[in-house]
Amino acid sequence: MPAVKTPVETAVAVWKPVLIRALVAAIFGFSTIFLREPGVPLLKYGVAAYLVFSGTAMWEYLRREPVPEAMRSPLSMAAAAWMLGAIVLLFLSDTVVIAWVAAAALALGGVAELVAWARHRREFVPARDQLYTGLVGVGTAVGLLLFQHLDPHGLMGIIGGGAIIIAVVMAISGFGFRHDAGSEADSPASGGFPGGGAEDRSR
Repeated sequence: MPAVKTPVETAVAVWKPVLIRALVAAIFGFSTIFLREPGVPLLKYGVAAYLVFSGTAMWEYLRREPVPEAMRSPLSMAAAAWMLGAIVLLFLSDTVVIAWVAAAALALGGVAELVAWARHRREFVPARDQLYTGLVGVGTAVGLLLFQHLDPHGLMGIIGGGAIIIAVVMAISGFGFRHDAGSEADSPASGGFPGGGAEDRSR
């Protein structure tokens, strides 16, 4: 979450994809609260959808012009890990294996985000968010491995709990960037989703 005022150009470019990731995490996280007895199909398809949309939001974020070129490599790895995990989940039917695959995807993504934070937190203010989201990803993976024998409801609860934390962190951060963007927040440079940022890159 931004502790100092973010440069306007950066805030304008990133506030939308940050809030989109918050929305994705919130929808998945809060939906797990109301699912009383989800079966294996709902577990794997729900988690796969969460990973896919999280990866898509990350792709949109990292392609924005102010994001340092070197930072895009670890963030691309995070998105790729989530996407690959989602694909593998579609072919599974055992809850323990599902827990392992989801844990692997979340752990790889979390570590990649922590790398992005460690390398770029000083030069790029939004990179500081990756400390929190990376830790949550790794922590969720550890929880899945420790409680891998839980039923689908329990496994979704672990992932959903992590998603809610990410949603809160990203929402606070996104609205902070929106505030820092000021009157420029809705300018063409803020782009859209998907496909935003084209105006930025053309300048």
